[in-house]
Amino acid sequence: MSPMFPSLRHWLKLCNFRIFIIIYLSLVWHPREVWAWKPTTHVYLGKQALDDALDDGKVTISRVDYENGQIIGEVGTYQVDSSILAALRSHAPQYRAGILGPDAYPDILTGQQVIHPSSSETGIAGGSDAWLTYLWNRANVTNTAAVRTFTVGYLTHAAGDMYGHTFVNHFSGGSFAITPPAGPANAVKHIVVEGSIDKRLDTRALDANFFNASIDGVKDFIYQNMIDARPETFLDSELLRAGGGGTDFSIPRIYSTLRADLQRDIDAYYAKKADYDRRANACKPLDFSCSRLAILAEKAAYVTANGIQITYKEAWRDDIDSGLRAWPGVSHEVAKALFFNPSRSPDTQRAEDVLQRYVTDHLLSMSGAPDFVGLTAGVISDIIDAITPDFLLEPIRKLKEDLLNTLLKSAIGMTKQELQKYLTSPDTYFDEVLGSGAGENTNLQRFETDYLKMNDTEYFNPNVVPAAYNTIVMSKLILLGQSEVNRLLSDLGSSVLCVSNSRMSYWAFLAPWMVTING
Repeated sequence: MSPMFPSLRHWLKLCNFRIFIIIYLSLVWHPREVWAWKPTTHVYLGKQALDDALDDGKVTISRVDYENGQIIGEVGTYQVDSSILAALRSHAPQYRAGILGPDAYPDILTGQQVIHPSSSETGIAGGSDAWLTYLWNRANVTNTAAVRTFTVGYLTHAAGDMYGHTFVNHFSGGSFAITPPAGPANAVKHIVVEGSIDKRLDTRALDANFFNASIDGVKDFIYQNMIDARPETFLDSELLRAGGGGTDFSIPRIYSTLRADLQRDIDAYYAKKADYDRRANACKPLDFSCSRLAILAEKAAYVTANGIQITYKEAWRDDIDSGLRAWPGVSHEVAKALFFNPSRSPDTQRAEDVLQRYVTDHLLSMSGAPDFVGLTAGVISDIIDAITPDFLLEPIRKLKEDLLNTLLKSAIGMTKQELQKYLTSPDTYFDEVLGSGAGENTNLQRFETDYLKMNDTEYFNPNVVPAAYNTIVMSKLILLGQSEVNRLLSDLGSSVLCVSNSRMSYWAFLAPWMVTING
């Protein structure tokens, strides 16, 4: 059975749609679901909501016949939240970047292996919704227009995944899988279906401005809240935990671990020096049991034996800091090269160049080869061996040798050549890939007419494809404030309204509905 339009009245018995997105994703972002839509499709559908919001500051919500899957009229127009509207008007490129979501930030591997999967696979309490709640709350603390619109875009990506996953899984036979028994055939079906949909977007909307995605003003936010997993932070203890599911090849996790080990040794060294000074200063002039000179001599010997190694570790730590701070910009460029560019085909050579430059400029020194003079190769090797846990040695070696393929294979189970093949020419492989195996078997002609509702046109109309239409509506609802949500509920004849601005009250209000929504 084809996915249908949802009951809009049913969804609207919810207080805050940004929070609704966050909580509901914990039930629908299943393990290994990588893309519901290709990133270009995500942005295209988000653009429909953006354009509606920017023309007059309002979005139009239509009335839907749930049983027949048809738009039957207009419920009304609703004012976009003023702070979000101002941010969208001044920082639309950051909104588009945010819509790329975990496909790009903090990087494709961490996004697909840590943010997208369920809590049962990653061990993260709350799964994806924990990440999204955290990001939304952190955006409210940062409270800049660039960060706000980026985070709204990130939630808009989630809105697309809610419906796109169901749609694509219908043909692939289940959630994205790269290993047997479902994979790798399942993964190929996902990529081909998503690629074929993407090729049927209305190209008139895909102008140069469409591909203008920027993380200017957001890089520090991404670094601080998605990459910089320092000890005793929520990111380190809950979301990007050492040893957590999906973190084996995560650059943010690997190098946050190394940096923490280095910082531990550095702190211990300076604490020891401070202790020598404390003891020396405590010596009284006539206290012959305490020799200030002897303690300071002992300190000097300690510094001689350990100081240069600590200086090396400080240089190594600083190089890790520098490399991790550079990672958001690198991930952004890689995502544009692979999935979001005017050619609408993976530019694997460009992605390779960006990543090789990162290896040369950062990753080698982050792995224990900082610019440093004063130690022998043997001593340096001993330091690296002592700091680097055995379980990180092989991932680091693979990342240094072939960063692009390591990221892609770990994230989506494909090499750069396979990705290029299926995303550049998905139609070529459609009938072969979708004609047999798990999921509904179909061919390209039937897919166009029965599912994309295309009749003698070169592109599909998202307003007649349920999963696409639902994505647009939910993208609009994310933009509304509490008062407009209440007005919409009232217009639909609902007696249930939002009565509290408390975030915890929203959660308590939403919880009973999750059982009903999930059936």
